[in-house]
Amino acid sequence: MTTYSAILVEIALPVLLMVGVERFAVSWFLRTPAQIAWVRRHRWLHPNAISRARYPMGFLSVLMLHLDFPRLCFLFFTFWMITDITDGDIARKCDLHTVEGETIDPFSDKLMYSPMLIYMAWRGWLDPVLVGLFLAFDITGQVSRYFIKVKAANLFGKAKTFLVVVLLIVVGLEWIYGPLPLLGRTIHPLMGICAALAFCSTVFKLIPNYWYANILSIMNLVCGLAGCWVILTGRPPVYALGLVFLGQFLDLFDGRAAERWGSTPQGEVFDDVADGTSFGLTVGLIVTTSFSQLWVGATIGIVYMAAVIYRLVRFVVEKRKQGVLGGVSTFSGMPSPAGALLAGTVCVLIRNDVVCGVIVVVTALLMVSRVAYPHFGRAVLPKIPKIVRVLFLGVFLFLLALGFRRDHYTAALFIALAAAVAYLLSPLFWPADKKSAS
Repeated sequence: MTTYSAILVEIALPVLLMVGVERFAVSWFLRTPAQIAWVRRHRWLHPNAISRARYPMGFLSVLMLHLDFPRLCFLFFTFWMITDITDGDIARKCDLHTVEGETIDPFSDKLMYSPMLIYMAWRGWLDPVLVGLFLAFDITGQVSRYFIKVKAANLFGKAKTFLVVVLLIVVGLEWIYGPLPLLGRTIHPLMGICAALAFCSTVFKLIPNYWYANILSIMNLVCGLAGCWVILTGRPPVYALGLVFLGQFLDLFDGRAAERWGSTPQGEVFDDVADGTSFGLTVGLIVTTSFSQLWVGATIGIVYMAAVIYRLVRFVVEKRKQGVLGGVSTFSGMPSPAGALLAGTVCVLIRNDVVCGVIVVVTALLMVSRVAYPHFGRAVLPKIPKIVRVLFLGVFLFLLALGFRRDHYTAALFIALAAAVAYLLSPLFWPADKKSAS
């Protein structure tokens, strides 16, 4: 049996079985009002009780690992992390949400993964500096819950928790089965991303809510400027494209943050400048450098950048003219993040000037067209089950970490290209919404 076959049989299938049983049990036993009332009557099924039951489990996982029972540790740890999904579902379906639970649940998660991180850093599997930074930000964020009004985990905190579990799984697989070249290369990038998410999670708890949208836009702008620096210094364009992917993730939520918590008077300007830099200038430079003849690449790159700028300006002007307040659920023309995903991925992945040129020009034309495209964050994302969204986020960040390795980015690019093509074709099967803008 090969290594990956052994992983599938000994690890993947048992984990999938545990998840399947947990999902079935939650859906089956919370179907009727009588079942929900039964769950509410039993204190040991209260979400807070389940969260508290996780308190010692991270330490027990480390003990199993130290006693050289890595497979048992792996499955034991995974089981208790799955209960983090269980208590959330019970809280929502049984109306058992409490303010205390907003602090207990993330604290139990930290007690699950922190001992494992410390032990693995001590054994040399993880960078002690990155682990120390991560724990410093994580502890600060937990302590801040005793002084702030909003105690629930934010998006960065949820992404951080999921990704740190993915990191521990990767390290655990290498611990059990020996070096895994494809997965092993992601360990240090994943730890770095986890530390960055822990920092963002903490910062976003402490700053005023109305600055959330602006900070997301500024972070998107930084990604764009960093991407430009990557191209101008002659580094591989795939690194710049990875920064564009990160900018797209940030851009997905800045508008929604502004609608929920408000923004500053210059918030819309921050957003447009960030989008123009990340999705226009950075991708335009990627396009320029991807052609064998510089003047051809520069011409097509300028056409693409002009389309992005026109698209952004037209959106703001017509939105104000129509008196549309807040966000829209349908765009007139392909939005610039989608155009960046398609044009950038094609130019990095495909080494054919004609194919790249045609696709980039078609992308530019679609952005300035009047073809109706659904807003991914408002129209498409809410229709995707939450667990699928969380898994996709984890996979996205995992592939982003993997993509920074020059010899292992092709799979991530093909997945990105498939997503871009799917969105490109979305107007064919997605009904247009009346609340739209250019």
